[in-house]
Amino acid sequence: MGKENLPVPQKKEFKKANEIIAPRVARGGSLSLLGRKVFNVLLYHTQRLGAPGDLAPEGAEVFKSLYWLPLSELAKDAAFNSDDAALLKDTLLKLQDIKIITDSTKGFSSDVLVASVKIIPGERKRPTMVGWGLHPATEEILRSPEFFTRLSLYYLTSLKTNAGAALYENCKRYATNPSHLTRREPWEWWHEVLTGTPIATEKPEYKYFKRDTLKPALAEIETTDIQVEMVEHKNGRRVTDLQFKVFLRAQGSLELPPPPVIDTALIKRIVDIGIYPKEAEDLFAKHDEQFLVKTLDLVSARARDSSLSPITSIAAFFRTAVKRRYADAKQAGTRPQTDIETKQALQIDSPASNEKREKIDAALKWFDDHAEDERQRVFSSFVSQTPFIRAHAAKSKKSPMVRQALGVWLIDSGIC
Repeated sequence: MGKENLPVPQKKEFKKANEIIAPRVARGGSLSLLGRKVFNVLLYHTQRLGAPGDLAPEGAEVFKSLYWLPLSELAKDAAFNSDDAALLKDTLLKLQDIKIITDSTKGFSSDVLVASVKIIPGERKRPTMVGWGLHPATEEILRSPEFFTRLSLYYLTSLKTNAGAALYENCKRYATNPSHLTRREPWEWWHEVLTGTPIATEKPEYKYFKRDTLKPALAEIETTDIQVEMVEHKNGRRVTDLQFKVFLRAQGSLELPPPPVIDTALIKRIVDIGIYPKEAEDLFAKHDEQFLVKTLDLVSARARDSSLSPITSIAAFFRTAVKRRYADAKQAGTRPQTDIETKQALQIDSPASNEKREKIDAALKWFDDHAEDERQRVFSSFVSQTPFIRAHAAKSKKSPMVRQALGVWLIDSGIC
């Protein structure tokens, strides 16, 4: 076992009810890395405040039923080192939509993470305030749990992958257990818990889950106050169940600030090639940051390569490059067949099929049938929401590439 000393965390600890240590998402979208950390910060401050109403802004009686905190303090405790307040606010609001299910010795339950959220904009010397309410059925358990795991915001906010944060919580619960072993569950269960994706989401093959999710999470936890080893249970040669062996580490005396929770510059770069913001956040949560940077660089270089056939949809090609891990193939010295794969990606995600071609033609006809001022308004929206096409649109609005991208955008955005 490793005996190296680790930083001592700040005393921002809270008791997380064991019932919600391993939530699985039933519906409402994915529980992202930032969403997971913001929820933990809300729990910390719920317990610190003790009761709702403190710091409630004036103006409505309902405000007294909520817990309140300046938005800037929430951002600081979540290690959100960015000026992108809109992303933080959007994450708060999304927590209301996510419904989770939990399994415990007391049975199965289904709950929302946060029952309500209010954001009151700041004015003059008053800061922007965030108010939140917990569901009446779970508020007491979350505020004063009987069976809990003591967690530190320091370590929770220092982790940079969704799976790392989720695995850390799960394993910390068993660090002082005599067996030092987590519960044994099918690997598909662990996939749902660690990725934060809805239960109905299609699972990858186990070997890819191990490579893309488990190994990076285990490596990241090496920087925390616990050491974790994975235990695979097999039926023949096939892995069926997983457990994790957990040990506490010794701590040192050095205090280091945690890194940013999310790289908003990288999110913006993904959005700028035509990926929707929510999808960009999900990609960031599911994949290693350096892998995404390498993939963006690869896609950018491929788009500029005039010796190959032009890429009709850079967004579609990026999705394929992520899914098939072209950047890894390039690093390993093998040639990702990007020209062939571009055509395959377009067959899946853009107008190669006759059916989709007909839909695009119909969308462009709908566009052409409108008056000039209406066409200009729609086209301006298209260009503003599809940054990668701006340079091409500035040269010619009627080029085949611009027209085809416009048709795809009209369909995807639901305008026509």
